Parts: sequence; C-alpha cells; structure tokens
Amino acid sequence: MTATSATGTRRLQAHGVEHVTALLESDFGRLSRGSWAVGNHYLLDALDRGEHDRFVLWPGDDPVAVVYAGPTGTVVPAGDPAAGSALAQAAEDAGWRILIGDAPICRAILAGAGRALFRRKPSAREQRFMVAGPAAAQTGRLECLRRARRDDLDQLTDFACRLHVEDRMGPPISRTGRAAVRTRMQDSVDRGATWVVERDGAPVGKVDLSLRSRRRGAQIAGVFVASEWRGRGLASGAVTTLTADLLADGFPVVTLHVRSDNAPAIAAYTRAGYTDQGAWLLALR
Repeated sequence: MTATSATGTRRLQAHGVEHVTALLESDFGRLSRGSWAVGNHYLLDALDRGEHDRFVLWPGDDPVAVVYAGPTGTVVPAGDPAAGSALAQAAEDAGWRILIGDAPICRAILAGAGRALFRRKPSAREQRFMVAGPAAAQTGRLECLRRARRDDLDQLTDFACRLHVEDRMGPPISRTGRAAVRTRMQDSVDRGATWVVERDGAPVGKVDLSLRSRRRGAQIAGVFVASEWRGRGLASGAVTTLTADLLADGFPVVTLHVRSDNAPAIAAYTRAGYTDQGAWLLALR
C-alpha cells in the first residue's frame, strides 16, 4: 500500500489483496466463519479480476471500509460509515457518476462530501438488495426467453433508453446518448449477458446481467418489458427463468436490487424466491 494521504486513505496494492478479500468476505468481521458477505460480491469479483488498483482503503493501516471506482464512473463502497468523509474525497477524485451500495456508508459519503465538491447536486433513492439461493422458485418458467443477438440491438437500445426514464435515472436520452447506450448494449450482447423476451417473433422485453462470476455469483439488472406487454407475468417469468438457470448452472447465488417504492417488482421477485437483505442506496449525478 502507498503512503497515507491527508484523509488517512491508502490505495490498495497487490500484496494487500488477500487481506482485503478476507475483510470483504466477512463484511469486516461482522459475519461468522463459514459465511460470506453476498452484498460485497461485486467488489470481490473486481479483486478476483485483478482490479486492486481501483480500491481505496480507510484507514490505510487497518481498513474498516473501502471504495471501488470502476472505469465507467460507478463507485461502490463497503464497510464502516465512519469512513464517509475520507472516502467521499476518493469518490470525488474518481469523478463518480453512480454511487451504489449499502445505504449507511453511501449516505455517509454523500454527507461527508458536502455540496461544494459536486459538479451538480446528486439525486439519491433507496433500493432493496435481494438475494436468491438454492430455494429459488423453479415454477413459472418463461419459454420465450432467449439470449440476445446483434440483430436485436435496435430494440434493446430503445428498451434501455425507455428504462432509463421509467426507472428515474434521468431525462430522456439524447440522440448522441443513444449511440453510447447502443454501444453498451452491443458489448453486453457480445458477452452473452443480455436475454430477450420474445413474442410473435420480436423482442418485447429484456434482462441483463451486471455480474457473472462462477466464484461470486450473478446479478440481474436492466429488467424491462414494453408497456403494451405488461400485466402478463413476462418480467417475473423472465427473472424466475434466468435465476433458476443460473443456479442450476452452478452459480452460487443470484442477486438484484430494485427501487424501494416499486412494490409490484418486489412482490414479483419475492415470488421468484428472492429475499430482502436490506437497504441499498443509488445516487446519480
């Protein structure tokens, strides 16, 4: 690890990865031996991939909190909310666009930064972090769910742009912005991380994976069904089917997060075998 900064933080070096991995797996000592912190699986996967240089620790000598800054402006913290002020500076240095993670430390980072540091005032909303394990529902499968192809890209781009507005991520995406969304969706399709719900030979919905790790599990994201096809159980069926297939394929756990005020979605995910593991926070700017 490098020298301590003015805020008491240190950037993680390769020789400290094993120790920080153990801290994240045990949720900084809060979990008993033999269990691991599923809520930290995104961070653990980043360490597994060798992205240790994107982690900042606080305090540097004996960390009780960390923050990971992804290459696209997504920042994910974990640990003690007392790290808020120090990790707020690290997040600002990374030029964050999306802050997401356990609610207490995310709120502490927002409070610790102060409005003067931000380019614009962030908006934040509570999410529920939900987990499906081996007991997830095996019924209600959706046979019209398939892997997305490149010839689906126009429809997938439209779905992603509509979801951006419906999920209160921001105003409608501009034409220039749509090109970036298309590029992101093409990357997801090429990685095999997007599925489409098909009806009458055309996509009417989609589901993405934001994490797919044989060691750490999978995370479902980007669930969308076109408005004219809603009310037919397509979204819940797609999530049920994909969750069951991932678990059957050996993934240890499947997770997702959903807006706390989206009661229909929470109910659908509960029927699919997901359990609510607590509050997360999603902040955007």
